[in-house]
Amino acid sequence: MQESITIVLSGEAGQGLQTVEEFLIESLSQETYVFSSKEVMSRVRGGNNSVEIRISEHPIQALRYTIDRLFLFNDHAIERLLPRLTSQTVIYGEASFLTHERLGEYQSVAVGFKELAKKAGNRLFENTVIFGYITGLLLASPDNAKVLIQKRFSKRGEEIVNGNLTAFDLGYEAGKNDPRVIPIKHPIDFKPKPILSGNDALSIGAIAGGVNYVSAYPMSPGTSLMTLLEARSDEFGILVEQAEDEIAALNMVLGAWYAGARALTTTSGGGFALMTEAVSLSGMTETPAVIHVAQRPGPATGLPTRTEQADLNLVVYAGHGEFPRLVYAPGRLEDGVELMSRAFYMADKYQIPVFILSDQYWLESMAQHEPITLNPRYLETFVHETKEDYKRYTLDPSGLSPRGIPGWGKGFVKVDSDEHDEEGMITESFDMRVKMHEKRLNKVKLMEKDALLPLRSGSDLDEHLLISWGSTYGVIREFMEIHPDSGLTHYHFLQVNPIPESFGSVLAKAKSITVIENNASGQFADQLQMRFAVKVTKRILKYNGEPYHIDELNQILEENTHE
Repeated sequence: MQESITIVLSGEAGQGLQTVEEFLIESLSQETYVFSSKEVMSRVRGGNNSVEIRISEHPIQALRYTIDRLFLFNDHAIERLLPRLTSQTVIYGEASFLTHERLGEYQSVAVGFKELAKKAGNRLFENTVIFGYITGLLLASPDNAKVLIQKRFSKRGEEIVNGNLTAFDLGYEAGKNDPRVIPIKHPIDFKPKPILSGNDALSIGAIAGGVNYVSAYPMSPGTSLMTLLEARSDEFGILVEQAEDEIAALNMVLGAWYAGARALTTTSGGGFALMTEAVSLSGMTETPAVIHVAQRPGPATGLPTRTEQADLNLVVYAGHGEFPRLVYAPGRLEDGVELMSRAFYMADKYQIPVFILSDQYWLESMAQHEPITLNPRYLETFVHETKEDYKRYTLDPSGLSPRGIPGWGKGFVKVDSDEHDEEGMITESFDMRVKMHEKRLNKVKLMEKDALLPLRSGSDLDEHLLISWGSTYGVIREFMEIHPDSGLTHYHFLQVNPIPESFGSVLAKAKSITVIENNASGQFADQLQMRFAVKVTKRILKYNGEPYHIDELNQILEENTHE
């Protein structure tokens, strides 16, 4: 794996882990590459959350399992993390936090963070002391950190700003003088880049795609997208409405598209299960929809705050009857911007439901990103001004019926959830049924020209394929970078349905096909086998609620390569 430093913060909800994470990520990103993600317990109180911050002189978007430095925020913050400790791990915390019977096996350092905070003027400055201590421990720039502190607390008055600056200085000096300092390495020709989370990426992408209406019912981890867009609603003219349930949410989205809006709903697997009838309504009425499904482990409530890639089949097959849909799954954090904005364009162009399939790990991860260019083409609308003889479901030679909206033009816009004729009137004609059904299904062929081909890296031979999708991209990319002579060709899919037709020729030539997924059955592997009549040689699967870690995957793939 790439040489890196892994720092983990562990404590209960409300103890400020996220604040320290944000401070560290923002300040360290001015000097080197960082990546972070969260592990959240479903119990609001009594369950310890953790934040992992990984620091490297190389760009990274993956976590490491083993921990270099662990900071405890209470006396019961270590139990879950014991398997991740090594003889090189150093554990920090108040003396009263370091009483676990197994701590004798590891290096531990008692630090009076609370006393330092009191010395700075208020014990509430404790998290700033910890921020300072870690910054000093890494011998990172205190100036970058102080700019952030001043910016964060400026509205709370000079006394609060100065108190936090003093707390930071006290922590920084203590950390800098720690004999176990681990200086960060500064990349050559490094230029600071902005930080992006998965949730940020999707919200930016939705705005870039022209979203102006959001209807959703809260369900983690899909809720954050709704709240982020609500926070920008005045600035970008977005109406955000919390529906009474998920059934209403998607039906309201369809109503908004019918009226001419560009609408979005966001949910998770359990909430999406309630939306499936409305998905069929979208298919029959040929009404666009953009649906974000944030995956977490099921069935039922499952592990509501953990991650998994087990809802692919749910999304691909949701709804009764047969009709086309598109499913995108972002891999890199910046992919969320492109795919979400593209989703609005494709939904509008082909009059279909389009899904963004993310997961908890990807949504809550943060890293630097290259400059993102927004594509103005994705704001293009395909709505037609209607004439008096307008027919909503005209059997047009293009394969797509011109979509009108009520009130724009002289035509009457009639849609129907029953099978219908060209005017939208209910029909039981077998002949018309076939024509309408074939018109809808023909969209799959039309969509092929807009298909997103998978990302490719590694060997040019295409003999031994390593295939992945969604949030596994970062960890596999790191493996490929540190094993340039593995003989593997990595294909990573951002469009997981329909799978681009042209990929069949790649599969047909391969000597071996290995698929990596965060689920128990290999749902994408099954899709490949059914779509192209090939045999997947090996499935590497993980389904305990965690993402893949680079040291874990490195071992698995090295063993797989040597078989």
